[in-house]
This record gives sequence, structure tokens and C-alpha cells, in this order.
Amino acid sequence: MNIWNFIKKDWAVFFRDRGAMLWLFILPVVFIVIFSGLARMSLGSGGGEEEETRSPIRVVNLDPEGEMAQDLVTRLDTAKGFRVELYQAEDAEDAITHYKINRYLLIPEDFSAKLSQGEHVNLTLVVHPNADTTATQTLRDVISGAADDLSLELQILDGIRQMGEMQADNPEVQNTFTTERVEAQAKAQFESSRTQPLVAVRERTPDAVEEKKAQIDLSYTFVPGICVLFVFLSSTAVARSLFDERKSGTLRRLMSAPLNRATLMAGKMVPVFLLTLIQIVVIFAVGATILPLLGWGRLPMGENPFAWAVTSILIALCSTCLGVLISTLAKTEGQVSGISNALLWVAGFLGGAIFPAVFLQQIPVMNIAMKLVPQSWAITAYYDVLTRGKGLADIWLNLLVITGFSVVFFAIGVRRFKFE
Repeated sequence: MNIWNFIKKDWAVFFRDRGAMLWLFILPVVFIVIFSGLARMSLGSGGGEEEETRSPIRVVNLDPEGEMAQDLVTRLDTAKGFRVELYQAEDAEDAITHYKINRYLLIPEDFSAKLSQGEHVNLTLVVHPNADTTATQTLRDVISGAADDLSLELQILDGIRQMGEMQADNPEVQNTFTTERVEAQAKAQFESSRTQPLVAVRERTPDAVEEKKAQIDLSYTFVPGICVLFVFLSSTAVARSLFDERKSGTLRRLMSAPLNRATLMAGKMVPVFLLTLIQIVVIFAVGATILPLLGWGRLPMGENPFAWAVTSILIALCSTCLGVLISTLAKTEGQVSGISNALLWVAGFLGGAIFPAVFLQQIPVMNIAMKLVPQSWAITAYYDVLTRGKGLADIWLNLLVITGFSVVFFAIGVRRFKFE
């Protein structure tokens, strides 16, 4: 007998249990949909008003009375897929410092005055160092396009004005401007607009910024949270399997087989561990496909899938080891469910699986209590990978703590476990 025989036997039992299938795969999806829907309703997006889908361009206009500055703002606001949000300079700087916004455009106070004199002027795109570079480039292209159009228009008008002045200086000459002359002047203005535009866009970063924080919609903060909640609830399956086989005497009979204690324990853990990994994949796959179909936002999958995979494996391992510990605490079948429910639902709440951790952290006592449960470290690791673009080097502490919980749970469980 080897571990594969344990897996086949336990999986055969599991897939005959419709209740277990419901608990591992159906209920997490139901929870995600319900909580996501409630979150969207609480944000006011469930009403009858049409939801704004255009991406915002945050603008600080230091030249609010300038005609050309207003013209540029209008051009940006009418750009396809974008809309302008006006900010005061202090508010924009504070927002980008605390990473409430990713970037904003600064229009200088002498913008219109310089352009009216035909002088070159710079627009400044202030970008947070952690902002997505692709989105920044897209926004820069939109701003540059609007600025180039304005620059070209001004230079053509200036060329026409110059030609008018030349005509005025020669009132007796009727054919000063032939068709060829007008075309040549227009081409010269086009070339000047391309090589020396009146309006240029440059980037800079804020003088001081805080650590990058997540910018995610409440509707899909629940996917990692609900996933962690139900993954740890799956530890009940390990506990119940061990308890049932100890009660029926199966484990006692297995002791006569040429297997050591570690192999026996691993054989009971591996089937649920693998099912837990499948559960994680199913939950995230459903979250990534259902939420966009419902119009509730896109679940970010991060920039490092390997970090997500390692995090998922360690979370599943921690849950499985916890199941071994729970099986040693329960004396009756009822206690298996009772201890699991009392322990895991409370731990899930403290860890931020049910209620967003960012709110719990505002309470000093809760902030300390959160550090005592593995769910908190697991959810934070998922958020860092999925929404903050971090990799293994950035979340090593979370993974180390989760691994530490696993070792403690397994060591205590094995030490206390009795085969009879």
C-alpha cells in the first residue's frame, strides 16, 4: 500500500458525498456572488443610473481662466474612453502621495499666456512610482494627442495670421498668395508642429510617496477572502476523515501494514491537500469569469503567477495540517464540526475573510488579534500578489509565517494523535 492508494480510496469516498462537493466548490461561489452583489449595491452601482465607464484623467488646472487651458481640458474630456476629473493642486498631491490616485496632469498657470505668444510650454504628468506603466503610457498618448492637435491648430492659425500680415504689407499685390504658396506654408507649419510642438508632455514623480496600497473594487476583494475562508474550512474534511477511520478501527488495522507513522499521516493528508488545491483553482477561475460577466469588475491576477501558485500551495498545506490538529482535539464526531466551526469562522472573521481587513486594522486590539491567525497572513499574501503586483521576494514574510503555522499544527497534531 502506498500514498496513491490512500488518494484513490479517499477521493472515491469524497466524490460520492454530494454534501462535500457542495461545501468545497458550490458554496464558495455562492458566497462570492452574494457578497459581491451586496458590495456593489452598497456602493450605489446597483441602481438605475448608468454607470460611468470612461477612465478618469485627473487634471490640476493652474490656468483656469485661460482660454487655451480650458480648450485642452475640453479636448481631454471628449477623448474616446476618457473623462476629466478636476483637482486642486494640494488635493491631487495628497491623493497621489497616499496612492489614492495613480497619476495626474498639471497644467501650468502661464499655459495660455505662453501659447498666445507662440512660446513653447510643458505639461507635467505626475506619476506614482508604483503606477502601471502601460496605463501611464496610454494616458500619456491621449494627452500628447490632444496637446499635438492644439499645437497644430495654433501653429496653422499663426501661419495664416502671418500670411495676412504679409498681405496687408502689400495691399497693391493681388496675387501674393498662390495655391502653391499656401500649400507650402501649411506644410511648413505641419513640419514645425511635428518637430517642435508648442506643447510638450514631461513626467515626474511626487516628492514623497507612501507604500503602495491596493486599488481594488469591493466586489472582488471577496474572492481571495472567501477562498481563504473555505480553504481553511476544508481542514474539517481531514479531521473528520481521521476521526472516522480511527473510530472504525481502520487506522489500527493499517498499523499492521509496512508503513511508518509519517506515511500514514501523509496518506490521509494528501488527498484533501490536492482537493484543496483544486478548490482554489476553481474559486479563482469562477471569480475571474463570473464577475466580469456580471459587470462587477475584473479580478486582477497579478504580474507573478508563480508567486500566486506558491502562496496557494502553502495555504492548502496549512489548512491540511490544521485538520490533523483538529482531529486530535475532538473526542466525538459532533466536536469535530463544533470545534471547526467555532475556530475557523472566528479565525476567518479576524483574518479579513468576511469583513475587509482594512477596516479591522483601525481597531488596535483587532489589529493584534489578526496577526495570531494564519488566515490574515494568507489573505494579505494574496492581495499583495494579485493587486499590488508583488512577487515572492516581497511576500516572503507572509509565506514564512504561514509555513510556521503549518509546522506547528502538524507537529502538535502528530504528537497528540492516537491511532486508537
